[in-house]
Amino acid sequence: SFWLVSEFGTRSQYVRNIEADNRVRLRLRGRWLTGTAHLMPDDDPIARLRSLPRANSTAVRLVGTDLLSIRIDLD
Repeated sequence: SFWLVSEFGTRSQYVRNIEADNRVRLRLRGRWLTGTAHLMPDDDPIARLRSLPRANSTAVRLVGTDLLSIRIDLD
């Protein structure tokens, strides 16, 4: 699984794309991977950010107005 937190929740365009079709691909370390994304509104996004890389998590917390956790189950 791969986790991320959306700064603007369901207002983010990529979250709207996930709502329309939850099959996604993401690039990790130069490789494209496919998976299925799941919006996790019951997950604690602040706690989730503590488990993710610090630099990005700090920026998300600073600018985020409606945090939403997203889990991607990789194929």
